[in-house]
Amino acid sequence: MKFLAGIALIVGGLFYVNKPDNCINLYVDDNVNQVSSSCISAADNTNALVLLKNADYKIEGTEKYGNAVVCRVNGRPDASMELCKDMPPAEAYWAILIKRHSVLPLFNEWGWAQTGINEVYLSKGDSLGLVFVVNGNVKWPS
Repeated sequence: MKFLAGIALIVGGLFYVNKPDNCINLYVDDNVNQVSSSCISAADNTNALVLLKNADYKIEGTEKYGNAVVCRVNGRPDASMELCKDMPPAEAYWAILIKRHSVLPLFNEWGWAQTGINEVYLSKGDSLGLVFVVNGNVKWPS
C-alpha cells in the first residue's frame, strides 16, 4: 500500500503545473556578506541589464567586451583589484546564472547564461543570479 501511495505522489508530481511568479526573481551574492533575493516587477522579454538597473544595481562591463561581460556590480570588486580592461580572471569573477520558468517543477534548475548578459532576456517566473566567484568556486543559489 505504501508503495502505491509513493507511485501516486510521483506521478501526481509530474502533472503538477508550476505557475510563474508575476515578476522576475533576482539573486545577488557578493561572496562577502551580502546576499540579496528579490522579485522585480518587469514585462516579459526584459533585458537583464535593464532589470538590474531597475533594481538599483550598477553594472560595469569591460573595456574589451563592453556590457557583455560583468566586471563590477555596485563597485565590487574595486578598481585596485580589477581594472576591467579584459575578461576577469577565472578565480574571481561575476557568474551570470539563469533559471528559466518551467511548467514542470522537476526541470527548474540553475544554469550558466549562454550569452553575454547584454543578450539575456527574461520573462515572468524566470530567475537571474549574479554570484561573485572566489577561487573558482561558484556558490549556486538554492
